Amino acid sequence: MIPQDAARRVSVRIIFDGADITEDIAPYFRSLSYKDSEEDNSDTLQLDLQDRDSIWLQSWLEKAVGASAASKLKISATITPENWGSGGGSLPTGSFELDSVEAAGPPATISISGVSLGYSSPIRQTKKSKAWENYKLSAIAGEIAGNGGLSCVYESASDPFYEREEQTKESDIKFLSSLCHDAGISLKCSDGQLVLFDQATYEAKPPVLTLRRNNGRILPAAPQAYGAYGKQTDCGEYIDYRLSTGAAETQYGSCRVSYADAASGQLIEGRATAEGEDSESGQCLEITAKVKDAGEAQALAEKHLRLHNKFNRTASFTLPGNTALVAGVTVQLEDFGGWSGKYIIKQADHTVSDSGGYVTKITLRKVLAVNISKPNGGDTGDEEQQTSGGGSTYTVKKGDSLWKIAKQLCGSGADWKKIYEANKDVIGGNPNLIYPGQTFTIPE
Repeated sequence: MIPQDAARRVSVRIIFDGADITEDIAPYFRSLSYKDSEEDNSDTLQLDLQDRDSIWLQSWLEKAVGASAASKLKISATITPENWGSGGGSLPTGSFELDSVEAAGPPATISISGVSLGYSSPIRQTKKSKAWENYKLSAIAGEIAGNGGLSCVYESASDPFYEREEQTKESDIKFLSSLCHDAGISLKCSDGQLVLFDQATYEAKPPVLTLRRNNGRILPAAPQAYGAYGKQTDCGEYIDYRLSTGAAETQYGSCRVSYADAASGQLIEGRATAEGEDSESGQCLEITAKVKDAGEAQALAEKHLRLHNKFNRTASFTLPGNTALVAGVTVQLEDFGGWSGKYIIKQADHTVSDSGGYVTKITLRKVLAVNISKPNGGDTGDEEQQTSGGGSTYTVKKGDSLWKIAKQLCGSGADWKKIYEANKDVIGGNPNLIYPGQTFTIPE
């Protein structure tokens, strides 16, 4: 509980070219904006300064532009709120390469912008041709990251193998983005790292916040363990919201992945259906891809259905500043009609200004619940839930997920990890890939 006389404050620490310039720029500070994206886009950082005395324009701008082109100057910041409730701790933005410096007026201002993957980076700028033979996706990503002076983080249970892939007169990052898209794996650059991840893994994380349409009040989700983020949040009231739907022609009820194996003469296929949709009706996304077996086809079908349907339901909220709201964490919407449900933050904009204080704007997309068919598209039917041994076992039915099972049987979706650990031998390496008919042991 925050004492009523405790004023909410926020401080911003700024490092430029290795030096702490926070105190030097304090008299000129107008705003700092940090944009954190889930995938496909570089993170950005922008610092705006007033320049009434032409200090920055005359003494600094030209030198900074020249130095940036020559030595890739870095800028970073840390946002630290005080007395803002339990909305996270300090938020370090990571390091950004100085991208542009702009002067405008009146009133005279200077804007300094940085990007997480600079346009001067060789993996972004240099176009080349190369034949990649006998590589896994993780190995390709690691080599490309090294070419750009970056480290690589690979967070996916699937790691496609390529006998031969042609990179033809295109940049490394464009080539890698294309491979990731076809594999249903997301790619982003953040703080000197190329990060490849399976969206389903992030979407399975418990929500850090519940947003309820109740006079603008934000109600915290039930206390849970949140892994790396580790913060339960409560921001007070949201300022505004916007809800929208995607175009009808871009929405699919199901996805089918198929591959005709010339060696065996067999047709390998897998199908995934969006929860609440009839697999026999609606628009079906047809994907032809080389897969080794039905399990791989099913996993790819789920990924592509998620990829193409990710903007079926979207939302945005503007809230008092909250450092725990970053790209990749999930939130829950309640009492918003057809938009109610679990969402993942695809972009978080944190802005600190001399006039408006600290504000966070989050852009959300609804988490897609997917039904997985049996191998080769076999009919699963609508099996009833089954328990035995006083609730010690559970038989998976159509539409189930570990989160759903844990919420039903354990009282909290966050207990899905316990169920997964107790049944790894049945589920395998991907906790998001479970099948109707599997029997799980439910831990006490």
